[in-house]
Amino acid sequence: MKGPLKVTVVEAKGLKDEDVIGKSDPYIELWLDKNYKQKTTTKSNTVNPKYNETFTFHADGHKHLHIKVMDKDLVSDDEIGEGKVSLSDIKGGYLETWVKLPAMLGLRSHGEVLLIIESAQ
Repeated sequence: MKGPLKVTVVEAKGLKDEDVIGKSDPYIELWLDKNYKQKTTTKSNTVNPKYNETFTFHADGHKHLHIKVMDKDLVSDDEIGEGKVSLSDIKGGYLETWVKLPAMLGLRSHGEVLLIIESAQ
């Protein structure tokens, strides 16, 4: 895939709660290339955050969009889960998809994230 890629992080639901007191404070990192990550704002005290935030990437030569959901903490942020979308799944320049955050060892899901991906192709 080539050219610009517009990615909207709509929302997440059912995120695994990493906090002992209260709920998680999630934010989402997105990248095609590990050296150029973008991230959403942090939403406080929720496992079902709404974002509606849009990011632009240059898709040239990349095959996957990676996402990682993190829980912001005072000392160090904890990973809630991660997933990826194959850019070949974008048909007609548009893809709306729930990206699942699988748990380790096949245990219950760590949640899912709704993305809208648009390309010029």
